[in-house]
Amino acid sequence: MGRSLNIKNLVPRKNAATKQGYYKIIYPEKYVGDYSKIIFRSSWEQKFATFCDINAQVVKWSSESIQIPYLHPIQNKTCIYNLDFYMKVRQADGTFTEFIIEVKPSKKLEKPTLPTSRLTEKRILAHNEQMKEYAINMHKFQTAKKWAEDRGWQFMIVTEKFLYGNQ
Repeated sequence: MGRSLNIKNLVPRKNAATKQGYYKIIYPEKYVGDYSKIIFRSSWEQKFATFCDINAQVVKWSSESIQIPYLHPIQNKTCIYNLDFYMKVRQADGTFTEFIIEVKPSKKLEKPTLPTSRLTEKRILAHNEQMKEYAINMHKFQTAKKWAEDRGWQFMIVTEKFLYGNQ
């Protein structure tokens, strides 16, 4: 088997479609792992990192620290799912809940629909790519949910609704 790619070695890109960079930590004692290079790959990941960092109920957190193997539903081979975040939260009753988190736009959680008007080959190909991405994501989410449940943790998908309130 070839060398596995460590997601932490993928540095932020300057010309990426989304905002990328290194998060400047405020409370390093809460971070699990090396906090000198916490990478965010979107402004939403940056916002969630800030949430974890400054929220008093979040007692521990990390970015891109959990890797879960899953069987790719199309390629039928084992791949690695790199979760965006881990956090341990103190609940109101003093107990703790651990989460693994994926940050995604809510539109990526909805099954794509094929346009009914002006159907072109380009639109059909785009729809097929969206369906492929949707199928892979749903499979990864199902695998992550089971992985978390096996450990007594929770899997959570954070969308713009969590980050910015109801929109």
